[in-house]
Amino acid sequence: MFKKLKKIIFGAPPIVMEHGYFGTIVFEGGTEARDDDYWESEIFIDGLDKPLLVLITAGKEGPNNKHESLCKELTSDLDALFEKCWPIFKPDFKIWTKKEFSGNWRDDFELEVIVLPKDANLLNEWEVGYYVEAASGHNFTACFVNGLPKYNRIDG
Repeated sequence: MFKKLKKIIFGAPPIVMEHGYFGTIVFEGGTEARDDDYWESEIFIDGLDKPLLVLITAGKEGPNNKHESLCKELTSDLDALFEKCWPIFKPDFKIWTKKEFSGNWRDDFELEVIVLPKDANLLNEWEVGYYVEAASGHNFTACFVNGLPKYNRIDG
């Protein structure tokens, strides 16, 4: 009786899984499968001062080897990852920061999050987000569609 009442009041407990690469991951989806279900993880990457938030678009079965491989590929060269994002950031950078870009992304951008695409397929939608202190602490998020950066979502 108490378990049933607790579930009604607090909802179902989160689904948590241990993954060999992503560590402890938490499912952020409902009881019914949806295309935007995802798992949340934090991983440590060489070259970053704090953990990287990784959102893995996958159902209750969790991430697969392709997600792991793609994450390793994208984070193996942080400069190359930023270069993929820069074309979509460039038009907004000066407007939001009121300054010229130094050419060194680490001067102004702090990588915070990667959203891995469904099926680990870069033709599906995926995102890379950076914190930009010089933009009044806003985040620049490069949103990729069909493998190309299509728009920058600025929030904060």
